[in-house]
Amino acid sequence: MYILNHSVTKRIILLLTLFFFTVHLYGQIEKRNLIMGHVAIGISGLGYYPAQVGGNSYDAKYYYGIGLDYSRQLSKRWDLCSGFEYTVNRMTARPELTGREEYDHGRFKAKLSLASIPVEVKYHVGELVYFQGGLIFNVLAKLREEQWQKLEDKTSNLALTLGFGLGIGFQHEFNSGIILSLYPYLKWHGVGEHLKFAQIGANLGVGYTF
Repeated sequence: MYILNHSVTKRIILLLTLFFFTVHLYGQIEKRNLIMGHVAIGISGLGYYPAQVGGNSYDAKYYYGIGLDYSRQLSKRWDLCSGFEYTVNRMTARPELTGREEYDHGRFKAKLSLASIPVEVKYHVGELVYFQGGLIFNVLAKLREEQWQKLEDKTSNLALTLGFGLGIGFQHEFNSGIILSLYPYLKWHGVGEHLKFAQIGANLGVGYTF
C-alpha cells in the first residue's frame, strides 16, 4: 500500500511539473502585448503657418510631452500600435501688419496643447530595430496666446484634422519582460484649416510585455 501511494505521488508531482512547465513555456511564446509609458521632447515647426486668413502667424519652437502606448503583435514582424499622447508646443506669434513695436521684438508668445491618438503599424527588423508609422488623430487642440506683458491672454479651440508619423526605433527586452525603447520620428500635424506644423523629436519609453 505504501509503495502504491509513493508511486502515485511521484506521478502527480511529475504531471504537475510538466503542466506548469508547459504553461510557462506557452506564456513565454504568447507574449503578444506591450504596454509602455514614454516622455517626448523635440523641435517643432518648419516655417510660419497662419492660424486664419489675416490673423497671426506662428513660428513653432520646441515641444515636450508624455504618452501611453499599446501594441499587439500580429506576426513575427508586424505589430498594430495605438495609445495616447499629450504635448505642449511652444510658439512665437507674429501678428501681421499690426504696427505695434512689442511684436517686432518677439515678445508675443503662444502655446499649443495637443492631445493625439495614433493608429500605426510597426515592422521589426531583427530584435533591436523597428520602423513605425501611420495616422495620427488629434482629439484636442487648444491654442493659448500670451500677449504683451501678459495683459491679455486668449485661448481658443481649433478644428481638428489628421496627421501622420514615421520613424525608426530601437528597443531592448530583458528576461523579465521589461523593454527600454528609443524612438526618433517625424510627425506632421494639420490642426485647423490653416495651422499646420511638424514635430521632429524622440520618445524614450519603458514598457512591459505580457
